[in-house]
Amino acid sequence: MKKTAISILLALLTFTALAQTSLTDTYWRNDATGDWLIGFAPRHVIYAGKVWEITSLTEKNDAYTLTLDNGTTVKVGRMKNGTRAITFGKTKPLICSKITGEALPDYPIKDTRQGFVDNGYRTTDSVTIVGWLKDMPEELWKEHGRDFTAILWNICTYDQETFSAPMDSLGRFTLRMPLLNTSTVLLDWYRTYRSTPLEPGKTYFFLSDHKTGQMLWMGDDVRVQNELLAYPCENPHCLPDWSERGKIDATLYRHRTDSAYTASMANFEEVTTLHPNLSQRYRDYVKGLYLTVQGDDMMRGDYFVPDGKLPEDYINYVTKEIWQKMPQPYTLHFDFSTFMHSYLGYLEQSHTFSVYYDTYKYKVEMCLNEEELALLDRWNTISDDFTAQLSTVPEEEWPRLEEKLYSENAEIRSQVEALLSSPKVTRVMDAKILIQLMPQKLKILDSIGADPIIKDIWLADQVCSEIDRKRVSLHHEAIDTLKAFSVYSFGVEIAERLNDKYLALENREFDKLVLRPSVDLKDMSEGEALLRKILEPYRGKFVLLDIWGTWCAPCKQLLSRSTEEYARLKDYDLQYLYLANKSPMDSWENVIKEYNVSGPNVAHYNLPPDQQSAIEHYLKVSGYPTYKLFYRNGNLIDINIDLYNIENVANLLEQMK
Repeated sequence: MKKTAISILLALLTFTALAQTSLTDTYWRNDATGDWLIGFAPRHVIYAGKVWEITSLTEKNDAYTLTLDNGTTVKVGRMKNGTRAITFGKTKPLICSKITGEALPDYPIKDTRQGFVDNGYRTTDSVTIVGWLKDMPEELWKEHGRDFTAILWNICTYDQETFSAPMDSLGRFTLRMPLLNTSTVLLDWYRTYRSTPLEPGKTYFFLSDHKTGQMLWMGDDVRVQNELLAYPCENPHCLPDWSERGKIDATLYRHRTDSAYTASMANFEEVTTLHPNLSQRYRDYVKGLYLTVQGDDMMRGDYFVPDGKLPEDYINYVTKEIWQKMPQPYTLHFDFSTFMHSYLGYLEQSHTFSVYYDTYKYKVEMCLNEEELALLDRWNTISDDFTAQLSTVPEEEWPRLEEKLYSENAEIRSQVEALLSSPKVTRVMDAKILIQLMPQKLKILDSIGADPIIKDIWLADQVCSEIDRKRVSLHHEAIDTLKAFSVYSFGVEIAERLNDKYLALENREFDKLVLRPSVDLKDMSEGEALLRKILEPYRGKFVLLDIWGTWCAPCKQLLSRSTEEYARLKDYDLQYLYLANKSPMDSWENVIKEYNVSGPNVAHYNLPPDQQSAIEHYLKVSGYPTYKLFYRNGNLIDINIDLYNIENVANLLEQMK
């Protein structure tokens, strides 16, 4: 016990001594290579891509000997001509300079290597970021949580993907995240405001010191990352104000993007002239970024030019001077995904797609039993007879015959319509349409010289977009067709993973008590009366109404934060009421299950379109999602509700408690 107390006392004295030295909160580079070599904190040393605890420290005449908790001895020589000799164990001393700026200074030697790691797009690859958000102010902990986050763009699903890892009490973390190929990653954006390219298979150490204001990368090959911290790319986007939508001449708009690109490149040339040792990979990355952004901006021009029509020479310029010069891998730049979607989407708009839509042809796949098959056969016979009759009478008689057909066969027609609108039939027909579109889309890609990787990315994107839009799994035939057309496996794997996710959701049980039947509302049509009837059971509570749709991306983005929302607002006796707009039942249920939009104070309605429309008209809904807050007596509170900022909603409820 006595020995333990002495050890603790000695450790405290060690920490106190280090806190008072000239090494504290300093970072040192290897003068020979230019790399960040070591950093000193009051109780820790950053070295070899890790944070080590200091177990002992001696100091004599501004020279130091430290022992780390891995047993390594670090000797730091006295300052001579602005440098120190630093020795690790029995290795030779390294001459090091203190890093005084916010980022690493210029490297002392040139690096002419070209290109980034291109792994051929593997869904099994990953990257590891070890790091320390050091000495963060308390407000940053409170505002942005205790997780370090990294965001990248999935090129096949057109989704931002967020990965996170918990930080310890000091702000240290280790995050391993999947990486399809070399990609630009946003690093805990609201605390660092930095992005950087990361390569698969590598481990990086990232420091953001909030006391000194310094950001640094440590690792085997982090030159580009450090150079981008020292000389960050300006944001070269030049999008006009939305008030100019549909008003700008295409030639003038193109001139804007050219001017922005030229200005960015002039700044780039100035930086590289003043700092000639900037690596070739830094130069290639920045030039590729500016080219990608120009393409993205040019293709967004259809929002700003009259009728959304871009001239042929405009598109030809984008194709030859931007699209066909895109740097690889295609995941390298964050903006490539939006450029690709805008560009290829615009090309598809100018093409006419041929789709054969014959439900009877696929009757075996659509029907669950012999009764349904017999129903379709019977209706097909009636339809054939009707067509034959039309050929024997004048055209002016056709409306009368059609009315007769429907009146005499009202019951079977109703049964057939119910069958054809069922989830199973819809899924089969959606797959058949997608299958017919795939080869037609490939012809467009061939016309612009797209390589096999782009083809695989775009086809996988089309499949993933269909799954995401409907929020239900696709018929297996669509996935099989994607496999047949794909040269590489990565797009298929991403699509299969997304499809399997929704297959699992469809088979998962959940509390259907949150789904409210609309049978009690069947004879009502007036918006105010419908809303009052729905609100009636919740008298005495605040009611937060969410008008959304399964087709609405922002709606689903906010629903994904439901668990966080429920936890933050749990003290306000709040009833959550969700009204879905034009949302198929299977998609509706899947979204509710996917984001766990459930609980004892949660109610969901999926009303018939006319009733939903009546309520929205009464509430003057003009966009989605729309949020409304009702007081305990059922009266609407005339105030804007923004669930992007849950704290503001909590403050409002606190005032009204």
